[in-house]
Amino acid sequence: MVNLVEQSISQAMDEPDDRMMFTRVKDIVARHLRRMDPGATITKTEFFNHTHVPDMVLEWPGRPRTPRRFIYLRTTSDQRELEDDLQRLPRADRPVLLALGQLPTERQQGDLPPLPGSSTALLLDASALGALQPADDSPGIPRLVSRSVLEGGRGTLDKAATEEFLNTVVQGAEAARAGERVPTRDAVNALTARMTTDVADRMSTFLAALWQGGGSTLASFPAPQRGVGHLDETALMYLLESEDITDAAFWNRVVRMISLPILLRTPAAGTGNLQHLMREAIQLWTSRVCMIVPGAADADISPWRWAVKAGQLILQTPRFHVLVAQSRRQLPQGQEHDLPRLDEVRNRADRFGIPLTSLRMVVTDRHVGYGGPGDDISHDAQLDGISDALGQAEGVIEADARILSGETLQCLFGTGIASARGARTQVPLDALLGTTARLLSDLSSDEAEKITQLLGAQGPPPDQPWSQPSFDDV
Repeated sequence: MVNLVEQSISQAMDEPDDRMMFTRVKDIVARHLRRMDPGATITKTEFFNHTHVPDMVLEWPGRPRTPRRFIYLRTTSDQRELEDDLQRLPRADRPVLLALGQLPTERQQGDLPPLPGSSTALLLDASALGALQPADDSPGIPRLVSRSVLEGGRGTLDKAATEEFLNTVVQGAEAARAGERVPTRDAVNALTARMTTDVADRMSTFLAALWQGGGSTLASFPAPQRGVGHLDETALMYLLESEDITDAAFWNRVVRMISLPILLRTPAAGTGNLQHLMREAIQLWTSRVCMIVPGAADADISPWRWAVKAGQLILQTPRFHVLVAQSRRQLPQGQEHDLPRLDEVRNRADRFGIPLTSLRMVVTDRHVGYGGPGDDISHDAQLDGISDALGQAEGVIEADARILSGETLQCLFGTGIASARGARTQVPLDALLGTTARLLSDLSSDEAEKITQLLGAQGPPPDQPWSQPSFDDV
């Protein structure tokens, strides 16, 4: 049965004008490659069916560790001609030969030896390309398998071999979550046979994550233990972009296999699985700094949703975004915020039970600091006196806030940035984001409730002994 890809390529090749035919075929192939992996960039050259010059170059700008691949279109389907071509192509380019017709069936081929250069080269035909096209309503794992073929497929794939490979890996992924050894091992073996070593290892790591997330031990995983104990950013991306997994216990196990720095290197956008992951990660991971910026949620991502973009973890709300990073250097240059008055800051702190250990305020060009050695100064009567003396016109530049874990956050109202005090101090994400959103923004009741749902309640920090406050005029 001829699939849509074969049919469209065949119709394009009937074009009588050669130049028009070349253009149409390349456009059709490029469109189907983009369907397999929207994150890939396809560059079309000026050549067609050339021996040494590729017709297209595949690159992954969002995944710099994924090597590019050169694609060569071939009007012949003769196995020996294609093998001769493969012998001449450099392995370093991970060449992909796409026969625009159908390869001979296995019965016609006989027992052919492995393709020369099969450690990096992929030979497939139009029917295989069609079999790799994910259905619009297909779950995530078939899409991931198709994309992995594009990244690191090797050997020969016709339609039958492609369908068998897809089924083996998809069934292996389902089996891995259930802790079933035989189909999981079959999937790992198929990946080893059909993928370059780097891509096979990533997919095996993905299967190992499903295995452990389902409750089985890593030691019992039916494959070599090379590098499968932790997820790198590509394997994590595979997991986040697979079909929706709502099991909280699964993500509680998976979150311990990764870290925030790995997530920040992962082009995860705003997948459903990222939301499930963050529900478990928010109380386990730590970071140093976050920033609140005004702005509506992206049109393609629902509000009150986690996303990862440009090395930042982002909590998107309808009115503002909260950005998390490992250092201030990773944050963008934000716009200046209006400074709140002292009574506004105290009201926010009272509303959410946030102890303030110091404040710095400004009136015109005069700065006033007020603080102590660590106790909550927000209810001090002296603050009322300072505010009265300043005509209640003071703007709060910054405040130190103590969080549940005992650390202190420096909250800068002018830039919307909160960061942990101490050069290497890391603080829990729930407290970092929660304190930033609650203290640096004037939350509505609905927003406050949603923040609590996503991050948990603020929670009282450890008690500190009362001590005499200090005044600091600058």
